[in-house]
Amino acid sequence: MNLRVVLFSSIFFLILFLLTELLLRLSLLFLGYPFLKPADNIFKSYYTNLDPIRKKEIKSDDEIYDVLILGGSVVSTPWSNLEARLDTLLRNEYKGKKFAFYNIAGAGHTSLDNYLKYKLLKDQRFDLVLYYEAINENRANNIPAKDFRNDYSHIKWYNDIYLLESHPEINFTVIPYLVDRTIHYIKDKVTHKVYVSQEKVDPQFAQYGSDIKTAGSYGKNLEGLVRIAKERGDKLVLMSYATYFPPNVKLTGEQVDMSHFAGCMFASPVTIWGKPDNVKKGVQTHNLVLRKVVKDSQVAFLDMEALMPKDSTMFCDVCHVAEPGAQRFAREVSGFIIREKMVQ
Repeated sequence: MNLRVVLFSSIFFLILFLLTELLLRLSLLFLGYPFLKPADNIFKSYYTNLDPIRKKEIKSDDEIYDVLILGGSVVSTPWSNLEARLDTLLRNEYKGKKFAFYNIAGAGHTSLDNYLKYKLLKDQRFDLVLYYEAINENRANNIPAKDFRNDYSHIKWYNDIYLLESHPEINFTVIPYLVDRTIHYIKDKVTHKVYVSQEKVDPQFAQYGSDIKTAGSYGKNLEGLVRIAKERGDKLVLMSYATYFPPNVKLTGEQVDMSHFAGCMFASPVTIWGKPDNVKKGVQTHNLVLRKVVKDSQVAFLDMEALMPKDSTMFCDVCHVAEPGAQRFAREVSGFIIREKMVQ
């Protein structure tokens, strides 16, 4: 009799578990999570341009020279089409050589995003990895020091990524993840946790951006890139960040600012990263950190900050490059690759 009760109870709880799991997975499906592999939401909702690349077999020991591009919107495909420009320039130099470019740079992505994305491509090996980003980090500074977190978990985007990463069992069962997510939600409401946006700056917090709290985090993320590259045998090039702040001009973030730049169809007001002086200070600080990482780790370095002319015709805004700037940028990168004999 006891055996029958145990068996019946086991079957009942198994059915209850499966039914609960099914209903919860269906609810997550409406939020964009894959039904069978909800862990892949990292590729569906966060790092979407990684999805096609992670399924490819990419090797550094074949006849194709594989190049990975990491960064923010400046070097992303929509803004500068850097990979196509490099492909043309390098093919002209190395006749008959096959190149493949993988541009996973993304708008708003920080050094942390790029570190996480590079880490996720654990099965791929690249002949060359290019890194260029130092401005998006500034958004993380626009928060009181007491609310800042070195791992950027004061930005909801990263907090949610960490929560997803902390549940490797999610493909087997989503229940612990959703319980944890609910607990986090309640805790945030009770404690009135302050989050800042990954995409813009809350005007009430812009004053806090003068304290560049991201320097240590930026350096740690770059060191992470260096470590992964060395472990995998990938060649890594770190580039300092070029900006153009028009001399004797007080930028405001208003449309009138655009008269001091190249007049591009698309441009970003400086205030999406914070107050202009704070943004400038932040980029300068991050460039100093990058130079130190380069010195300590002995990785290849391209000083784009010094090489890009401080000329309004080169820039759409303080960081995005106009067509002449995009051409110059690509020539500097390809010229560096050629001079340093990086292509075998």
